[in-house]
Amino acid sequence: MKERMIGFLDRLKKMKTGHKVGLAILLIVICVVLKVLTAQFLYTEIGYAAADNSENFRMALSVSPFTARAFDEGYTYEYEGRQISSIEELEQLYIDKGATEMYVRIATKRHITDEDVTDGEVDTNANVHTFDQAIELCKLAAKLNIPINPEVMCAYTYMDMEKQQAPKFDEYPELFALQNGKDWSELSLDEINILLKAYGRFLAKEILNTGCTVENWNLGNEANFGFAGVSLGLKTAVNEKLAGVPDFMRYLLPLFNPGWLEKNIWRYNASEFAAVKEGILEAYEELGIDSSNVKFSTHIATVVMTPNSCARYFNCLAKNGYSVDVAGISYYPSAPSMYADSTILFKKTVMAINKKCHVPVFIGEFAYPSGEMSGAFAGWNKATKGYANTEDGQAAIYKDVIDWGKTHGVAGIRYWAADYEDWGTMGLFNFVNKHGVPKKSLLMNID
Repeated sequence: MKERMIGFLDRLKKMKTGHKVGLAILLIVICVVLKVLTAQFLYTEIGYAAADNSENFRMALSVSPFTARAFDEGYTYEYEGRQISSIEELEQLYIDKGATEMYVRIATKRHITDEDVTDGEVDTNANVHTFDQAIELCKLAAKLNIPINPEVMCAYTYMDMEKQQAPKFDEYPELFALQNGKDWSELSLDEINILLKAYGRFLAKEILNTGCTVENWNLGNEANFGFAGVSLGLKTAVNEKLAGVPDFMRYLLPLFNPGWLEKNIWRYNASEFAAVKEGILEAYEELGIDSSNVKFSTHIATVVMTPNSCARYFNCLAKNGYSVDVAGISYYPSAPSMYADSTILFKKTVMAINKKCHVPVFIGEFAYPSGEMSGAFAGWNKATKGYANTEDGQAAIYKDVIDWGKTHGVAGIRYWAADYEDWGTMGLFNFVNKHGVPKKSLLMNID
């Protein structure tokens, strides 16, 4: 054995430098893969303590960005004999079912346009997240006397873990003037932050002037790989390296090199988040509204992350000026992920954030299929252990996630797009001829 080891070391010494580097990378990859594979079978709550949370559990069942368009297209709903034909009536149903807040996703596009087209390409998000639509939802929240959670994307029409857009402010003359004739991609970080602060102030004043209450602000949507134009794959003067990074690196960097993300994206995004937050808080002060209990968050996807890289993300933000009060995550149990049992990944992620970041977790997006998924989401059919892809399975996992979360540092949950037919079997209604009938997940009572 000793002679074999000596022989191996001699061969290693004679290797060319390039071969040595390749071998070292291969060994690192093997070690990381083995760590991930073994981690999903090692689950314990020994020594775990949930993060402190001063809020009541947030049941954030809400109309979605697509609900208003659905009613415009002739959709109707029912619930135990109750006929629903307006967005106000549907939100009131959710309130009656225990919802404690509404939700609105906001892009920088200001007005609805005639076509779902952005920069010459079809864009299904082109006319569902506009400023004008957001203000109408805020007015509804005020009328129904329910807090609203704005998700401020700082993207022109949309962003998520797979796609980021830079903001556009040409529809806001006073804000656009702050670009001084430059394209967004040409702005330095300091120049971007001046504009983001002004936008945060403007947006918050417009929202709060509707009379609605905002207890939680979420900045970004699945912001794992960027925010406000400083993003993987986008051209930006803040970091010229980002434009040339291929898309497939989204699936490798969190696993093999989260330090690269910290250095090249997350630390810059922290500064941007802080600028938006500063502007929002200035709006409260100018309007004479108490902001002492207002909380801030951001929201990331977990399917491409490990529990440790999730915690590193939020800690990196804190080290660079943006400490979240609540850590937001998406949790889609049936989506492809690196864990065979998605519930283990979810629970370990929550506990890692609780332990390493000392903040509770809010599930900003959750859904589970009650049947076969198809089309764009055909890959989201993975049955979670103990939960069939049926109405009973959907209802059971929804309830169990809530029950577990209430004792494990989860601040709340939003069932995503509950009333959206194009969400396939993920929604909480069955549809026939544009008429929605509730599934068991909506019919059951969740305390």
